[in-house]
Amino acid sequence: MQKKNKANLALLISATGAVGTIGIGGSGLLGGLVHHGFLAATIGGLADWFAVTAIFHKPLGISYRTDILRRNRGRLMESLVNFASEDLLSTEHIMNVLRKQDMAKLLVDYLEVRGGRERVRSVVDEVMLQSVNDMDTHALAVELAPAVRDGLAAFPLETIACDIMNILAEERHSRRILHSLMSIGTQIIDSPAWQEVLEDNIHVLLESYERGSTVRAFLIGCLGLTDEKVAAMLTKKMHEQIDTYLNGETESYASVKAGFETMLRRFSTDETLLDMMTNWKEHFLGSLDLVPFLEAWLNANVKGEDPFWLPHLNHFVDQKIDQFVRSEHMQHRVDQALKDFAESELKKHHSLIPGLIQERLNELSDEQLIELTESKVQDDLQMIRINGAVVGSMVGMGLFLMVWVIERICGV
Repeated sequence: MQKKNKANLALLISATGAVGTIGIGGSGLLGGLVHHGFLAATIGGLADWFAVTAIFHKPLGISYRTDILRRNRGRLMESLVNFASEDLLSTEHIMNVLRKQDMAKLLVDYLEVRGGRERVRSVVDEVMLQSVNDMDTHALAVELAPAVRDGLAAFPLETIACDIMNILAEERHSRRILHSLMSIGTQIIDSPAWQEVLEDNIHVLLESYERGSTVRAFLIGCLGLTDEKVAAMLTKKMHEQIDTYLNGETESYASVKAGFETMLRRFSTDETLLDMMTNWKEHFLGSLDLVPFLEAWLNANVKGEDPFWLPHLNHFVDQKIDQFVRSEHMQHRVDQALKDFAESELKKHHSLIPGLIQERLNELSDEQLIELTESKVQDDLQMIRINGAVVGSMVGMGLFLMVWVIERICGV
């Protein structure tokens, strides 16, 4: 049963008892005690009911000094705002509560137990993706192009090329290169295009050899030296020579290899070749428009929903979270930093608190404010009514008993 109903029941019982015991009120000590007890309880209960009701409403329609909350709304709200902002929510009181909390431990618990790690990573990913996808890649490419061009210009291409030639001139590399070139040469010799060119040149040579000499023409005819036959003989001879180089170390092969190695070493120190490569590099970089290439690369690799850098960012975030979770020193610093930040922000913006409270209270109508206040203190106020009835009955019985004793002593 609600305390309001209990208080009303107590008042009803008191009034009923007072009316019901009117006939026995003067018949003796016990009857008088009961009657005056009920009567005083009724008077006390009614008085407290009037007082409690007068705070929020107009009891019995009486407007004088009643409806206290509505009539004094402005003053009460001002007092509430001052109490809440200057006392309950003062910077000192709030910081006293915060200083008792280990905010770093709460943060660790959030990160490790309550899914905070995934949320932090998700927020960082979303912020970074949004920032990068909103990026003007053309403007960025324009800004990066000079630096990239300077980096390419500083790249020692000619020096590296010379170093590569020196490396290739080493015996183990030169041998492999020569064998590769000879294998390629074998494929070229057998190709139809090479055979066609070879036969055309042999035909020209034979015609030139026969021209103006019947004996030469007769001799060539007797030997059956056609264009195709001479080409086949030359092809066979070239194959035999290449096979000799590939199958063993001959004096001719050693001479070719030595010449090839000498050529590579000379190239590596040839100033003309170095100047040519340097000039080519400068001309190439001078005519190269890097902006479209950089813009296309940024759009293809940096932007998008799953760019190449996203896993690295997540790994970095996880590393920092793990480092924070393991380091008590870092936790202490973060805890102190959070509290210092909270205190500075409270001091800086504490003047906003009264306005926020005032704004919230102004949103409530008189009826809503009365209903809210009454709901919060209802039980305590109804207990006042119940206590008033109980105390009233005790006082009534006490006064009756006192009068009865005095009457008996004085012989009235």
